[in-house]
Amino acid sequence: MNKNGQSVVGVGTFITLFISIIVGVILLISVAQTVGTTLDTASYNTTAGDAAVTFPANGASVDLEGQEYISGFLMVNATGEGTINAGNYTVSEIVSTTSGVKTISLLADDALMNGVSVNVSYIYGPDGYVENSGARGMISMIIVFFALAVAIIAMEPTVRSGLMKGMGI
Repeated sequence: MNKNGQSVVGVGTFITLFISIIVGVILLISVAQTVGTTLDTASYNTTAGDAAVTFPANGASVDLEGQEYISGFLMVNATGEGTINAGNYTVSEIVSTTSGVKTISLLADDALMNGVSVNVSYIYGPDGYVENSGARGMISMIIVFFALAVAIIAMEPTVRSGLMKGMGI
């Protein structure tokens, strides 16, 4: 330290430090807010009425909600007549011809079901869902290391000035 009481760290360093921390925190918050959509699955469940899906014609398909089909596909006739046999339809992941993005598709395999209202339920990964389990595990680590980087940037002038050395730390 200077004997006149002047700081070793200049104004330019403080301005650079302040801007770096503000930008880092803003980026950290925006990245952390999107983590949920990449990791969490959702449940799709229609009820009778407006939310019911109309079964397509034989050989045709209809796009359902979601990007990644996970499990538990169940289709019930909207009139309550019972479960529809899995041999009447095929569920798959395709690139949609209407939107151009990956989606879950219901392909009709039975002409007798044409135009029938059905209630559908299944577990799916919403748009932005990361299907690779290893990548899902690493996403939370990105947030932790980003926060550590911001903390190191904030502490760097203190460590460089020798203040901690003078305090015996």
